Amino acid sequence: MIKGYDNWKTSPPEEPDPVRYCNCCGDPLWDGDTYYDIDGGICKSCLNDRYKKFVEVEEE
Repeated sequence: MIKGYDNWKTSPPEEPDPVRYCNCCGDPLWDGDTYYDIDGGICKSCLNDRYKKFVEVEEE
C-alpha cells in the first residue's frame, strides 16, 4: 500500500471474461481472437491438430 493512494489506483485492472470457449479443448477465446466455425467453434490450435495434414511423397 502506498501512502496517499487509494487501492484502486495501485491495483491492476480486472481481466475481462472470455467471449466464448473452444468447443474442442475448452480454452477461452477473447474478443478479437480467431475461431473457426466448425465443430461448434474451435480455436486455431485445435484446427491444426484435427484437420491440418501434410502431403507426403510415397517412396517406391
